[in-house]
Amino acid sequence: CWIRAWSQGIRGGGSTNMKISMGVYHLKQGIKSIFRNKMMSIASISTVMASLLILGIFYLTVTNVNYMVRGVEASVQVKAFLKDNITEEQKGLIDTEISKISGVTKVEFESKEQALKNFKSQLGDNSSLVDGVDPNKVMPESYIISLDNPRVVDSVVNKLKTMQGVDEIKDGRTYVDKLIKITDFIKNLSLGLMIILLVVSVFLISNTIKLTVMARRREIGIMKYIGATNWFIRWPFVIEGMLLGIIGSAISGALISYGYSLAFESAGKKLIIVNLIAPGKVIPQMEAMFIVIGVLLGFIGSTASMRKFLNV
Repeated sequence: CWIRAWSQGIRGGGSTNMKISMGVYHLKQGIKSIFRNKMMSIASISTVMASLLILGIFYLTVTNVNYMVRGVEASVQVKAFLKDNITEEQKGLIDTEISKISGVTKVEFESKEQALKNFKSQLGDNSSLVDGVDPNKVMPESYIISLDNPRVVDSVVNKLKTMQGVDEIKDGRTYVDKLIKITDFIKNLSLGLMIILLVVSVFLISNTIKLTVMARRREIGIMKYIGATNWFIRWPFVIEGMLLGIIGSAISGALISYGYSLAFESAGKKLIIVNLIAPGKVIPQMEAMFIVIGVLLGFIGSTASMRKFLNV
C-alpha cells in the first residue's frame, strides 16, 4: 500500500491527484495505528480529555467570575448611614457635600420607611417576617451614592468619614476583593494541574506513537532505503497523534458543554444573585480552543517520538 502511494507520488510529481492519494494513504494509516494500539490510544485520549476538562472548568469559572466582577464593579455603590439624632440642616449639608465629590454621579436619600420597604423587597416571599416592625426604631436613614468608577471608592469613603452626622459607611469593595481572590486561587490551581496533565498527555501520545513506530521499524527502514522522505514516513504517525488529540478534545468539549448548559439552567432557576454567561456566548470559543490544543498536543507528541527512528 505504502509502496504504491509513494511510487504514484514519484511518478505524479506535484499533481493534485497525487496529493489526494498520499493524503488518503496517510489518513488510513493513522486511523489503523490507533486501532492497533487500543489500550495506549485510550490512555492518550483519556489524558487529553482530563487535561482539557480541567482547562475547560478553569476557563469557564474564571470567565464567569470576571463577568460577575465587572457587573459588581459597574454597580458599586457607597452607602452612608446617618446618626439618629441628625438634624434636617445637617442632612442638607451632607447631601450638598457628597454631590461635590469627584466621581459621584448620583446621590439618593433613603428614609427609614423606604429602607424597611427595600429590605422587605429583598426578602421576597419571606417579607412577612418583618411585618409589624417599626422602621423608626430599627432602620437607619442613609444616602446611597452611585459612582462613575469603582476606583474612586477610597477617595469617596475618606471624604465621607470627615462629615459630621455620618455614622457608618458601607461599600462593595470587600465583595469584589473576595471574588478576585477566589478567581486567582482557582486560576493558579487549575493552571498547575492543567500543565501537569498536558505534559502527561504529550508523553502518552508520544509513547503510543513509539509503539506503532517500533512495530513498523523494518518497514520504515525499507522506505528510507528506497528513498522515501522523512515527512512521507512521518505523516501517518503525525496524523495518528493529531487524531488522538482531536478525539480527546472533542469528548471533553462535549462533556463541558453539556455540564455547563445544566449549570446555566440550574443557576437561572435557583440562584437569583448569580448570573452566568449564556452557553452560546462562551462554549463555541472554548470548543475551538480545545480542538487547537488537541491538535497541537498530538503534533508535538508524535513528532517528538519520531526523531530517533528516522535516523535509519
